[in-house]
Amino acid sequence: MHKCGVFKSLTMVTAVAAAVNSSWAEETVSEQQAALETVVVTATRIEKPLNEVARSIAVVDQEELLQIQPKSIAEALAYSPNITTSGGPRAANQTVNVRGLTGNKVLQTIDGARQNFESGHRPSYFLDPELVKSVEAVRGPASSLWGSGAIGGVVAQNTINADDLVDGDSGLGGFAKGGYNDNNDGATATMALAGKQGDFGWLVSGYGRDSDHLEMGNGKELLGSESESWGAMGKLNWNLAEGQDIELAYRHSDWDGAVPTNAAAELNGTSNFMIDRKQTTDNTNLSYRLDAGNDWLNLEARLYNNQVEMDEVRVADGRADTTEIDTWGFNLTNQSLLGNTRLLYGIDTYIEDFDTARGGENRPQPPEAQTTSWSVYGLAEVPLADAWNLEFGLRYDDFETEAKNLDASSSDSATSPSAAIVWDAADWLVLSVRHDRAFRAPGSEELYSTGYHFCMFPGFCNTFEPNPELEPEEAANTELNAKMAFADTLGADVIHVEAAVFQNNVDNFIEQVVAFPDFTRFDPGTTSWFNVDEAILEGAEISAAYLRGPLALKASYGQVRGEDDNTGEDLTNIPADTWKLDASFGFESINMLAGVRYVYADDQARTDYEENVGGTVYDSYGVTDLYLSWQPQAVDGVRFDLSVNNLEDKYYRQAWEQLYSAGREVIFSARYRF
Repeated sequence: MHKCGVFKSLTMVTAVAAAVNSSWAEETVSEQQAALETVVVTATRIEKPLNEVARSIAVVDQEELLQIQPKSIAEALAYSPNITTSGGPRAANQTVNVRGLTGNKVLQTIDGARQNFESGHRPSYFLDPELVKSVEAVRGPASSLWGSGAIGGVVAQNTINADDLVDGDSGLGGFAKGGYNDNNDGATATMALAGKQGDFGWLVSGYGRDSDHLEMGNGKELLGSESESWGAMGKLNWNLAEGQDIELAYRHSDWDGAVPTNAAAELNGTSNFMIDRKQTTDNTNLSYRLDAGNDWLNLEARLYNNQVEMDEVRVADGRADTTEIDTWGFNLTNQSLLGNTRLLYGIDTYIEDFDTARGGENRPQPPEAQTTSWSVYGLAEVPLADAWNLEFGLRYDDFETEAKNLDASSSDSATSPSAAIVWDAADWLVLSVRHDRAFRAPGSEELYSTGYHFCMFPGFCNTFEPNPELEPEEAANTELNAKMAFADTLGADVIHVEAAVFQNNVDNFIEQVVAFPDFTRFDPGTTSWFNVDEAILEGAEISAAYLRGPLALKASYGQVRGEDDNTGEDLTNIPADTWKLDASFGFESINMLAGVRYVYADDQARTDYEENVGGTVYDSYGVTDLYLSWQPQAVDGVRFDLSVNNLEDKYYRQAWEQLYSAGREVIFSARYRF
C-alpha cells in the first residue's frame, strides 16, 4: 500500500526530536508528536497509522489519560472536537455526544467486544478509566464495520496489558497509584502487576473509588452524587507458536450509590425519586490471533460474554427493581492481500438476554426478551494510482427480538455500505471523501414495553403499548476530510491540521410518544415508541497542533447544526459551537510538564421546537483547566499529576443538560511504576 508523504514527514521529525531531547519532559512532547501517527486497531478493525485512516477519529492515549485524570470515559474524550459529555456531572451516568448524537446512537466496544446495555435512564458505560490505556472515538457512522448502533460513531476502549507494564520479553512490572479529588472528597487507589516469562504473560489489576457529594459552582451540593466502586481485571496470554497467541481476560466491577431514578435530572419527590442502586458487571473475553506469515491468513477470533445486573430500591418506600442483561458474542475477522489490494472480512454474531423484575403496582413492565443478531462484512482498500486509493465496504445484518412474556417477535435486516476515495495530493496534504450508511435496530424495551407509565389516581393510568412494527433508525453520512502536516517550518517543529465537513441524514428516529389523558372521555392515554423524525445533521470540525521541542500548542473548533427535515424545527442534543485550546511546556531541568486548557462554548439558541414552550436557551461559558505532571529525577519510577478543573469555580451547564456542571476540582495523584 502507498505510504503518504504526511506520514513520512511526521516520522522524520519525531525521530529528530527524540534524538535531540532525552529528558522526560522533552520525551513527553515527543510522544505527543508521535501521537500524530498513532496506530488505530480496534476502532477501524484494521491496523494502520492514524494519518492514513480515511475517517475522523479522536485518540486519547495513556499519557493524556494520566494528565486529564478523568472520572469517566466520556470525560476522557471531552477535549476532542465535536465530542461532549452527556448525562450530567455524575460520572457513573455520563455518556458521549458525538456530532449531536448520543446514548444508544453511539456504539461502544471494549477490547474489540461490543457492549450492549439499554434500559430507561440507567447508565450504559461501565468501564472505569483506571483500567484503560487508550480511547478511540470514530466521528460519523460506522455500521459497515460494527453493525447496529453506530449511526453517530464508535467509542473503542482498550485496557492495559502485560506489554504495557513489562519491558522486554521477560520479567515483572507494575504500578501503584493513589489519587484525591478535593471537590467531593473522592479517593482513588489503583494497582497493577504483570509478568512475562517465555511464551506466557499475565496481568492482575484492581481499583477502588470512594466519593462524597459533588459541589457545584454555586457552593451547593448535588444530592445523590456520592458513591463507592471497585473493580478488578485479570489477563492471561500464551504464545502457542510463532504467529499464534491466545488471550483470556476477565473484568469485574461493583458500583454502589444513592442516585435519582433519572440521574441526569433534578431530584424531586413526585417523579424522580431517590434510589439505592447496586450495579455489578462481569466481562469475559477470549481471543485467538493467527498470523500465518503469508498474504492470505491473518485472523482474529473472539468469544465474549457481558453480564450486567442492577438492583435498585426506592429509598422512600423500599420498592425494589432488578434489571439484568446477559450477552454472548463471537466475531471472526481475517485480513488478506491480493496484490496491492488489502481485504478485511469476517462475521459477527451475538445473543442478548434481557430480563427485569419491577416491584410495586402501576409500574412499567419491560419485556423478558432475547435478541439474536448475525452479520457478514467485508472491506477492500484498492490503490487506483500512485496517489489515489479507493476504499469500499459492505455489511449485512440480520436481527430478531423475541418477547417471551408476550409470545411475540420482530425481525428485520439491514445492509450498510461505505465508500471512500483518498488522494495524497502533496507531501503535506491528504484529502478524502467518503459516504457511509448506518442503522440502529430498535431495542426490546422500545418494541415490547407494557404496563403503566404513570397514574393520575387509582384506576386512571397511562399505559405502555408495544409497537413491534418499529423500523431501524438509519443514517447516511457524506464527509470531506483534509489532513495536513508540515515539518521544519520554523526549525525542528511539526504543524498538523485536520479538518472535516459532514452531512448526516438520519431517518426513522425512534422517540417515545405520550398520548396525554383526555379527562372529558375518561381516557388516561397511552405511551409507545414510534419512528417520527427525519433529521439532517451537518457541521464541521477542525483541529491544529504546533509542536516544537518542549512546547505544544493545540486548538480545535466544532460546529453542528440539526434540523427536523419535515417540520424545520431544531433538533435537541445539538451541542453549542465550541472552541477547545491546549498549551503545554516541558521544563527539562526539573522533568516537569505544565499546561492549561480552555473550553469556550457559544450560546445555544437554536431551540425552536414545539415542546420548548418556555423558549429555553443555553448561555455561553468559558472554563479553564490547569494540569501539571512531574517525574522527580531523584526517585526513579515516581510520577505526580495535578489537575485543576473549572479553575474559576463557575456555575454553568452545557446545552441541553438539566443539571449544572461540577464546581472547581483539584485532583492530585501519585504513581509509582516498577
